[in-house]
Amino acid sequence: MTQLFPPSGLPGTSESDSAQPSDAQAPNAQAAAGNGSAQPVRSVQEVSTLIEQSAHDLRSSLNAIQSWAYVLDRAFDTTPAPAQRALDGIRSGMQQQLALIEEMEEGVRLLADETPPRWQQLDLRTLALQAIADRRHAAEARGVLLSPLSVDGCAIGSEAATPSTPSTASGAAGAAPDAPDAAAYRIDGDAMRLAPLLRHLLVHCIWRAPTGGAVSVHLFSEPDYVKLRITESPPLDSQRSASRLAALTDFFGRRPPQGGEPPSRQSSALLLTRRMVEMHGAVLSAESDGCDSDKVSVCIAVRFPRHMRQA
Repeated sequence: MTQLFPPSGLPGTSESDSAQPSDAQAPNAQAAAGNGSAQPVRSVQEVSTLIEQSAHDLRSSLNAIQSWAYVLDRAFDTTPAPAQRALDGIRSGMQQQLALIEEMEEGVRLLADETPPRWQQLDLRTLALQAIADRRHAAEARGVLLSPLSVDGCAIGSEAATPSTPSTASGAAGAAPDAPDAAAYRIDGDAMRLAPLLRHLLVHCIWRAPTGGAVSVHLFSEPDYVKLRITESPPLDSQRSASRLAALTDFFGRRPPQGGEPPSRQSSALLLTRRMVEMHGAVLSAESDGCDSDKVSVCIAVRFPRHMRQA
């Protein structure tokens, strides 16, 4: 059989050959965490270095597994059907885990960022459309239907989204000032934090949905607020739905659970959502949705004030 040469990243292959930029930052991370001292991390830069190194280490292991899958796929002239399904599952799992690492890396960095917000007028409708477009592939990979954005009961197609760049999200608010209802969904926001907030919250809901499930995003215009509402879970029986609603309500309100029970663990996306929502002066809540009293979906709602109150 012809000898195969797998791509870089295999176990035993030097990572320094394939990841020079990240390794260059490793000494700072090791100095902060590897010398056995209990000194706290004092700066966002040190936190960022640790995050990047940890993400690099996680990716290295996943890349090695993916590389072995590459070798196995080419080791057979005709891959048996069970083996092919296993390889397809490995590839899909690797892509999902790599995406999750990317989300966690961004989320932790945002949580550690102490820079003051830069307020400007933003169009929440445009940002929601862009978040849906950015995460549609993640939904498809999990077999989850990501419905078009619903704006006050009317569906809006993804073609209305603008190109995904850091500047377009902030500039989108003024892209079409004369369009009907152009101001209906504008709020004061920090573009560098609000756009990631929407993406991470959407990813959280996609991950909670089962294969074949659906996630829907709704916007509602109110006199002093713009309300965002996303399906957080599939229909649950009344008891489980009530338990989930209570856990989310306690978490969003930073209230300790009743009866001295330990707090329920929440995703890093919800930790980021709570922090970013509080920074925007918004109100985060859990709601129920469903006509059938026996099966109720849990939704996450955020009411953004149109204007930030001056300190």
